[in-house]
Amino acid sequence: MKKENILVIVLVTIALSGLFLFFNTNSEQKNFGGNKQVAQTQAPAASVTGNADSGNGNAGQNNRINWKDYTPGLAQAKTQDKNVFLYFYAQWCTYCTQLKKTTFLDEKVLAYLEKNFVSISVDTDQNQKLSQTWQVKGLPTMWFLAPDGSRISSLPGYVDGSQFLQILRYIQTESYDKMSFQDFVKS
Repeated sequence: MKKENILVIVLVTIALSGLFLFFNTNSEQKNFGGNKQVAQTQAPAASVTGNADSGNGNAGQNNRINWKDYTPGLAQAKTQDKNVFLYFYAQWCTYCTQLKKTTFLDEKVLAYLEKNFVSISVDTDQNQKLSQTWQVKGLPTMWFLAPDGSRISSLPGYVDGSQFLQILRYIQTESYDKMSFQDFVKS
């Protein structure tokens, strides 16, 4: 009877682990799946500045994203008619650190962001009100906005450089109005 109990515990553990991995993997692609989730609402107008992860300078010159603070970044995007890449992170977040060490150092990603987007980073520990306004529930959370600040889509979790570049192109070319992300990748 003891062996049967151990076997049941092992099987339940394996099943729960499989479910966790399945839902965790699918959550990374939730908003870029077949369902088009485009919210045409204005971005929250919050007067928040201060950014612990600022990398001043051009991305191409120092291999870093040229992060902007929230309010000035939104204003710059509108003035320059560029989309917004809005990144919510925390210093303690493992996947945020992984993004910084991999995806955010990818030369193609850096060049594409610099040319086509205004990148804004928000430390959720320092800017809790803004994080609540954007309903950030997990980290990292990335939002893509139109130049006027309207929401296009969000992306939760870690994504590697090549897939992130495809997502940036999908947003920049406004393909989200015409097709699903999967169809965009196939074309």
